Amino acid sequence: MRTPLNRNTKLFLLSTLLYGFSFSVWELFFNLFILSLGFTNDALGLIRSSTPLAALLLGLPLGLFSDRFGRRGSMLIGLSIGLLGMFMQIWQPTLILNFVFGFIQGAGFMLYRVSQPPFMMACSKKESQAVVFGLNFALQTAASAIGHLAAGYAPGLLERWLGIVQDTPMSYRWVITAGILLAATSLIPMFFIKEGKANSETSQPRLPLNKIIRNLTARPIVRQLVVINLIQGFGAALLIPYLNVFLRGKFNISDDLLGLIFSLTSLFVFLGAVIAPWLVRVTRSRIIPTVVTQSFSLVFLFILGFTPLQWLAVIGLLFRTVLMQMSMPLLDNFAMLASDPEEQGLIASVPVVGWQAGQVVGFFLSGLIQTRFGFEPIFIVTGLLYIITIFLVWLHFRPIERELSLGV
Repeated sequence: MRTPLNRNTKLFLLSTLLYGFSFSVWELFFNLFILSLGFTNDALGLIRSSTPLAALLLGLPLGLFSDRFGRRGSMLIGLSIGLLGMFMQIWQPTLILNFVFGFIQGAGFMLYRVSQPPFMMACSKKESQAVVFGLNFALQTAASAIGHLAAGYAPGLLERWLGIVQDTPMSYRWVITAGILLAATSLIPMFFIKEGKANSETSQPRLPLNKIIRNLTARPIVRQLVVINLIQGFGAALLIPYLNVFLRGKFNISDDLLGLIFSLTSLFVFLGAVIAPWLVRVTRSRIIPTVVTQSFSLVFLFILGFTPLQWLAVIGLLFRTVLMQMSMPLLDNFAMLASDPEEQGLIASVPVVGWQAGQVVGFFLSGLIQTRFGFEPIFIVTGLLYIITIFLVWLHFRPIERELSLGV
């Protein structure tokens, strides 16, 4: 059945497309850039922890800000601040400044992130929300596939055209800068979004933040979202941001091949995100597809971590990523459906705060573990943490979904 999209939704999805294409460059090369400067894996872990630390400390106030200021304005401000932080991290590459600007980047992208789900809810009807959430995720990953592929070949082109040697700080710096400038074009469609008065104002009395937090934590679903995302965020931070480092170190993969592999990974995630709304209609649930796909992803996680064969590791990476990530928009949609419209920005910040709390610790510990023990124990711990979160999602959210009839 065809799902019509209104003008605001189309502009938002166009912005997502531009952002996804450009941000993939950062994902592919930032770790390698930091290591090329001579920093250790320990220092890399410290730098990476600054971004989730900002999201952890500022998540709830930024969610409240989004509820009161409006979604469009919050996304514009957040994305602008995030891109500025990224740019300064590349051009002020000392440890302290990298940490500071990573913190600024984290604050900006947190505001951008928590404003997206409520905006999508406001722009779509209930029967089409799974499609809109899936499209947003799918377009970002499809654009990321193209971006990873293009970024993988960019250092080689710079060397041939400008004589900038590959695998050097200067090469990575210019490639990442180009990606940031392209990402800035995602601000343009947002300027043309016309946000209704209902999206930017709320009839709720403006309670103090500590009172709001007490009210939130009194609700079981909020506590469950925090715990699940805390555990999963910790497991993900130990491993996922460093997969490019893992593949480079174990198989000595070149930049262009690395770009191709992550491009294929994003393409697989795009296909999975397209399938996810269909799974919702078939199962009449958002929780059943989440639990099933994430459970199967664990098999491929361990294949990736322990096979000595490069081709098999690539297959493990592809299927682990798609099976774990294809259902993430469904959980975002579930959290929005289980909350009132006037508090959706704040509720959207709850799982992100939990996730980032885990990321702060995971990013830092991963660098220490990599230096001393390698990646094998990281794969084991990450897999065990994912098993726990999959069980908790089924235990807590499936009964809520049945009780509130949120599956359709």
